[in-house]
Amino acid sequence: MATMTSTNTTPSKPHRLISTSQILPHGHLDYVHDISFDYYGRRFATASGDRTVRVWDLNSDGMWMSGELGGGKPNEWVAARGAVRRVCWSHPEFGQLLATAGADHSVVIWEEREGNFKSLATPDDTLTMLSGSATNNNNSSSSSDTTSSRWVQKATLSDARRAVTTVEFAPRHLGLRLATGSSDGVVRIYEALDTMNLNHWKLDGVIETAGVEDEVDGGAGDGGEAIGENSGGGATSSNENMGVSSLSWCTGRFEPATLCIGCSSGRASIYRYDDGARSWVEVIRLPNHATENGIPRGVLDVAWAPNVGRSYHLIATCGKDHRLKVHRVKRGRGGGGKGEGATAAASSSSLVYEGTEDLDRSEVWRCQWNLTGTVLASSGDCGVVKLWKSDFQGKFKCISEIVGDTTGMAAASAVRNQ
Repeated sequence: MATMTSTNTTPSKPHRLISTSQILPHGHLDYVHDISFDYYGRRFATASGDRTVRVWDLNSDGMWMSGELGGGKPNEWVAARGAVRRVCWSHPEFGQLLATAGADHSVVIWEEREGNFKSLATPDDTLTMLSGSATNNNNSSSSSDTTSSRWVQKATLSDARRAVTTVEFAPRHLGLRLATGSSDGVVRIYEALDTMNLNHWKLDGVIETAGVEDEVDGGAGDGGEAIGENSGGGATSSNENMGVSSLSWCTGRFEPATLCIGCSSGRASIYRYDDGARSWVEVIRLPNHATENGIPRGVLDVAWAPNVGRSYHLIATCGKDHRLKVHRVKRGRGGGGKGEGATAAASSSSLVYEGTEDLDRSEVWRCQWNLTGTVLASSGDCGVVKLWKSDFQGKFKCISEIVGDTTGMAAASAVRNQ
C-alpha cells in the first residue's frame, strides 16, 4: 500500500497505476461475495454463492496459491447450506480462525489444522454434488480429493431468524468476540467461553436496530451529533425490514467496546457498550444515506479507521445513494453527548459528532482503510479501486486509481446485449 501512495503528494489528477498483478481463476461456481485478508496480509479467503470458501496463500515467489504453497489440491470446503455472504479472520493470537456468514441463517467458526483430512462440517451428499460440478468445470482429479480439508468446524451460531449478512471479529484487546448482523435487523455479539475450547460461544449482547427510527422524533437535522438528527429527515424507510447490511468495530485500545452499524434503511449509527446499564446503546446517529429528496437508500458498507495517535475517529460509509462519506467523530471527556443516547457514553470518554465529508458520488460498493487509517480504498461496479488520502487541510482527495481487468465485464455485457 505504501508503494502505491508514495508518489507526488499533491497530484493534479489521480494517478492511474500500472503495476504488476496476478489474475486468479477463483475456481468458484458462482459469484464471489466477499474477500478477506488475514492480519499479516499474506493470506486471504474468498466466500462464494456456491456455498464454498477458499483460502489463498502468498508463496516465496510472490504468487497467490490456493492449497499447499507448492501447488496441489485447492484449500476449499463447503461452509454453509446456502450462499456464503461474508468471511473474516480473527487475530492470529487466537490461532487461524475463520468465521463465515451464510444465507442459511448461521455463522460458522472454523479452525485450521495441520494435515489433510475429511471435513466434519458438511454432509457427504453435499460434498459429492459440489465436487462433481467442480470436476466438470475444473478437471479435478476426483471427488475424494475435494472432500479433504484442513479446516474444522468448531461451532455454529444459529440464533438469527433470517440470513446473516455480515460478521466481524472484535479487536484483540476485547478478547475473542465477534459481531454478526442479519436481515432480521439484529446485531448479536458472541464471546468464546474458553479460547482453548472453541466449541462453546455465549451470546454476550444483542442490538435491536429494526424499528428504532419509529421511536425517535425525526427531523431535518444537520448531522449525527444527537440521536434523532437524521440527514434524510423523519421518513421511515420501507427497507427497514431488510435489516443490518454491514458493521465495523472501533479498534481504539482506550475505547470501550464500540460498533458502527449500517442498515438497509440508509441509517448508520454508533453503538457503545455501557457498563452501568450492561447493554449496548446508540450514542450517535450518523447522517443518512438518502437521495436529495430525502428518500433513504441502503448502506452497503461501513469501515472504522484504525486510530494511530489521533484525537478523533474516522468512519467511512458508502450506500445506494451513490455516495462515499467520511464521518469525523471526536473523543470527548466524560459527561456524554447530547440527546437521548448521551447516557451510553463511557465513564471516562464520550464521542461527539463533528462533521461529514462527501468523497465520491459514483457507485461504491465497498470501502476499507489501510493499517494506519490514513488511506481509504473504495471499489464499485466500474472495475476501479480508488485510493483516498487527506491533505494538510484535512480534505480527502483521490490520489490514485487501480484499474482492474474489465475484459470479463465487457464480455458479459456483450452477451446480455445480444
